[in-house]
Amino acid sequence: MKAIEFEHFTKRYGNFTAVNNLCLSVESGTMTGFVGKNGAGKTTTIRTMLNFLHPSEGSVRIFGHDSVRDSAKIKEMTGYMSADSAFYDKITCAELLRLNCSICGTAWEQAQEYLSYFELDEHKKINELSLGNRKKVGIIQALLKPVKLLILDEPTSGLDPLMQKKFFELLQRLQKEGVTIFLSSHQLEEIETYCDRAVILKDGVVVEDIDMTKARENRCQSVSYTLSDGTQECFTYTGSMNDLVARLAKMDLSRLEIRDRSVSEEFLKYYEGDEA
Repeated sequence: MKAIEFEHFTKRYGNFTAVNNLCLSVESGTMTGFVGKNGAGKTTTIRTMLNFLHPSEGSVRIFGHDSVRDSAKIKEMTGYMSADSAFYDKITCAELLRLNCSICGTAWEQAQEYLSYFELDEHKKINELSLGNRKKVGIIQALLKPVKLLILDEPTSGLDPLMQKKFFELLQRLQKEGVTIFLSSHQLEEIETYCDRAVILKDGVVVEDIDMTKARENRCQSVSYTLSDGTQECFTYTGSMNDLVARLAKMDLSRLEIRDRSVSEEFLKYYEGDEA
């Protein structure tokens, strides 16, 4: 079943088009990375999925429900974390999450498990937390109720590497339980490592849709060498390794490096403005 469907979705603000004619579907139970530099249209797209914004044209459907007409139903089955979550400064983590539990009908013990997992002190007030710990509060809020879909906007910015790893291990467990995960991130290594798919948005248009399993299997090599006369060269290679070694064996090399080229390096061309 399709968890998410965008059909010719366009969002305009006056004369400015933030997202243009987006046609995209996401299969249930997958983890999709939504990639693009600031201003690409990622957050606009995500907010429209939850009816915080209305499409200017086209439609968005979540598990077959229209984002505008069926907004209440969609929110019941969706967990959401905003990129810029804001909380009352003087409230403690426990007070905030107890309120969330009462709204969601979730047992307080579930919140305590997440507090322990993310190493967060429930007695700390929000204004006493670091940026990373505030992120943890937002993550726990999104996870508290049982959902079919998690929509996460820049969830790991501010988290240390160990906590990022724990966060994605938790997402992988939820995915195995059937939860669909749709997340935006500038952490390209995360997308490469954990996502089934990467959708790259630039200036409101999808410029690439990558099957990450195939991309990881078909990595090319980055080759760099220095000759004895000081000449240097670096290139990307996708052919036979035997042919490459035979070619290099004919050269008078003083230095050689051959490594897998990461998918993240391919993503960077869209941040740098090079679509070639």
